[in-house]
Amino acid sequence: MKNRNLTGVVLAIIYCFVLYGILIEAPPGEVPDHPPWAYLMIPLGAIAITALFDFVIKYDFFKKKE
Repeated sequence: MKNRNLTGVVLAIIYCFVLYGILIEAPPGEVPDHPPWAYLMIPLGAIAITALFDFVIKYDFFKKKE
């Protein structure tokens, strides 16, 4: 198994929780009114963040090389 960039994984998890919190926000007594594709941004954004850190940035803040 390939060594995953731990920084990308942690940021992707934080992104998922924050975006979910933003998407479920609505005024009291109302249902959130978003298009169906808005919720698809959660997994697609997480994949993009992990790919960005795995292939482009390649620097891991948690695994320091000695």
